[in-house]
Amino acid sequence: MTVRLQASDDIELLVTLLHDADEDDARIRTTLTNPAYMSAVALVGEQVVGAVTVRWQEDESEIEYVAVVPEARGRGYGKEIIAQVVEEGRRRKVGSLLVGTANSSWENIAFYQKCGFRMDHVRRDFFAYIQPPIVEDGIPMLDMLVLRYRL
Repeated sequence: MTVRLQASDDIELLVTLLHDADEDDARIRTTLTNPAYMSAVALVGEQVVGAVTVRWQEDESEIEYVAVVPEARGRGYGKEIIAQVVEEGRRRKVGSLLVGTANSSWENIAFYQKCGFRMDHVRRDFFAYIQPPIVEDGIPMLDMLVLRYRL
């Protein structure tokens, strides 16, 4: 399996791919059109298997969105996307990478830790604007857990 990241400015394709990372397509579009962010599609051969959006900064960069298409999940593509972002961060001499996920998203929390991220801090009430709150496994989505990968 070889996943390669390819820069993309195809907003509608990226919105479709990243919808699972954020249910608010308008917010995704706003991020994708912001020049502070770089977006890429993940390809296996010519097949699109996912996408990632990163805000690159020298000291601390943040993965804003990462997603793998449903039919390609569980095959290691997500880990490979993260590995390539980590390598790009090293190439750019970034100090660390941040990623945030909901306090209720157990699978995401485990995934990022398996990729080498460590718990860093909590953005309390980050998801308070979602009413009624989304509930995952009986836990209301309220806070964002931020994990850090030191490069």
